[in-house]
Amino acid sequence: MTSDGGRELTVIGAGGIGGVVGAHLARAGHRVRFVEANLDHVEAIRERGLHISGQVDFTVQVPVQPPDAISGDLDVVLLAVKSKDTEAAVSVVAPRLLPGGCVVSLQNGLEVHEVARWVGAHRTVGAFLTFGGNYASPGEVVYGGPGSFRLGELDGRRTDRIEGLAETLTAAFHPVEVTGNIFGFLWGKTALGAYYFATALVDEDVLRILDRLEYRPLFGRLVAEVVRVAEAEGVRCEVIDGFDPLAFMGDGDTEPSWQAQYRYWAAHLQRRTGVWRDLAVHHRATEVDHIIGPVIARAKARGVAVPLLRRLRQLIKEAEAGRRGLSFANLDELRAAEIEDTGSRREPHPARPTSRGPAPG
Repeated sequence: MTSDGGRELTVIGAGGIGGVVGAHLARAGHRVRFVEANLDHVEAIRERGLHISGQVDFTVQVPVQPPDAISGDLDVVLLAVKSKDTEAAVSVVAPRLLPGGCVVSLQNGLEVHEVARWVGAHRTVGAFLTFGGNYASPGEVVYGGPGSFRLGELDGRRTDRIEGLAETLTAAFHPVEVTGNIFGFLWGKTALGAYYFATALVDEDVLRILDRLEYRPLFGRLVAEVVRVAEAEGVRCEVIDGFDPLAFMGDGDTEPSWQAQYRYWAAHLQRRTGVWRDLAVHHRATEVDHIIGPVIARAKARGVAVPLLRRLRQLIKEAEAGRRGLSFANLDELRAAEIEDTGSRREPHPARPTSRGPAPG
């Protein structure tokens, strides 16, 4: 794809990420249409346009339709729905995706595997991003601030397609780098996300939680459990905005990673995670079953112990159901949880690979 706007882009999900990316592309002159399941959001965008606020302030008039009204062939699809909605969204996209089209997963977790199952690995592009965005109200999306943005083919090749996508997104919105190890970034972000899920159990800003040094070892152990599973899968985790998941695997210096997290959160308008907003603001299910759940499943298949991740998932589910309030007591309970014969920290693990992770079959 070139930056001449010659291809139509379809954004599935006009929330925090899809709304911010799609609106910038539309403002840059690209042909963008949105598909959005929130009918109030659809109606507001049709009436007033899509307004992006926060670190920018502009409104774009863009076509938008609910999923059951989607029509025509699809070329480049930017998938920006919650991971729990991946199957429903891609099942609609797959029959309409052109042979030369592709689906770019702008999602958390390892959803590229699910996307590839529907449209094929050759028509799936992985995306890693840490810039901030959140849905505020119908027709209103907040851009919280910049971060990292990388794209990668699942087999690690550097193709004209991936170069074109990176060029288009860089010119319209945010600097994008092409990577040959997209799985390393996705697993690295999942490792970082494990500790984010833990912070969501507290009704406090992430920066204030990080000030409580007694919880740092707990967060580090959560990160390490994810890294062990990634290594068992043959993936080497990458550094995420200065946060190095591999530093938590032994006697490494973790302080630079925590300082990087201070810098990251200080630069953003939102000081709490999307998981916290799901629990405390929207009172809805989080993505824990689709981000932490697959890690636990892969850990079981590989024989890797992840007792803290299992307990974390349970605590999040209780908070989703309204049976658990949000407080530091949850971290105390997680920290005190029995670690099965301490195996999750002492068992041998495979040598850290230098090659990228496998593409989904």
